[in-house]
Amino acid sequence: MNPETLSRLAASVQPLVFETGVPEVPYATKGTVFLVGYRGRAFALTARHALNPDHLSPVCIFPSDTSQRILPLDDVFFVPATLVPDDFVDLAVIEIDVANIEHVELAQARLIDLALASGDWQSHAHSSEFVILGFPEEHSFVDYAAEEIATVRIAMEGRYCGPSSIEYLHELEIVDGPPLSTYSGFSGSPVFALTSHPNGDTQTVLCGMVLLGTATSRRVHYLDRSVLLDALKIKCEKQETVISSSL
Repeated sequence: MNPETLSRLAASVQPLVFETGVPEVPYATKGTVFLVGYRGRAFALTARHALNPDHLSPVCIFPSDTSQRILPLDDVFFVPATLVPDDFVDLAVIEIDVANIEHVELAQARLIDLALASGDWQSHAHSSEFVILGFPEEHSFVDYAAEEIATVRIAMEGRYCGPSSIEYLHELEIVDGPPLSTYSGFSGSPVFALTSHPNGDTQTVLCGMVLLGTATSRRVHYLDRSVLLDALKIKCEKQETVISSSL
């Protein structure tokens, strides 16, 4: 993937940061989120398990790599694992409270427009280049002495292996990327496919979201984009129903 396209996509991918409530260690980082636009609204998507929903802590999401301001968040939507433990619902949809974005830095957040990034990828999967963008745990930490959150966004290139044994999941083999001892931290990372067509055109589409993987096998399993879109649709329609019923 050319550097310009990679840089454009990377702007929408941010580390998942938590407030711990502990004065000595106020912040922790674990996992990845990516920002999307859907039906004129803004959301951050990540893996449900990355939020540790049984002990949910306040989430901090930054609009860019250089900003220290935190995006105002509205609410989070996920299906509790106690009700549906399956991997295909291991996702969380966090709505960004666009109405309360006041500072110019917050307005600079880059969203992946799902209307433009949702083309067909499966027809060309075995001839496409796949890229994962995320924040591995071994390169992410909080420096309390310097009062800064240090994270490194990593790009890994993959080859499509086919559908996973788990419904709605697909499998990639990582073929290029920095040496890592673990893929922990990539949960919630977006997966993109770059397809080259015979007429010379190229198309980059969002394929899904990473749920799990191991560095020893160099395999990653990711959730199909259709499940992400279904969750966003349910989230929006649920809220629209609540609003209309209160009129």
